Amino acid sequence: MNTYKKKEKKIKKAKKAKNNRFRKAMLGVLGGTFLAKDNVLKHVPFMLFMVLIAIGYISYGYHAESTVKRMYELENEVKDLKAQDLTLKTDLEQLKQQSRVAMSIKELGLLESVAQPFKINTNSIEKGEEN
Repeated sequence: MNTYKKKEKKIKKAKKAKNNRFRKAMLGVLGGTFLAKDNVLKHVPFMLFMVLIAIGYISYGYHAESTVKRMYELENEVKDLKAQDLTLKTDLEQLKQQSRVAMSIKELGLLESVAQPFKINTNSIEKGEEN
């Protein structure tokens, strides 16, 4: 039973030591004393590199977000233009109807022809002139 208690005490001491190291490390980070150590000065170029990568990552995120936003705006604009195109085609088809053209001609003072159109054959005219 004594050996069991000794093992428990060793485990508790190890946990306390880990907690103390963690506390000291956190106090050093929060207090800024870790920056004065020589080991940290060796890693300054790497930390600057990591900061530059973080800035690049953030700027890329903003750029991607603005690109996606622009894509949605353009998709909506395309939908609106397609709807406008369909509306204009429908209006044009209505204006091209024979009854609409006849009404437009009446406003100009012209009359609609009542005689049926006929085909003029140029071959028969040319043969008649040769004889």
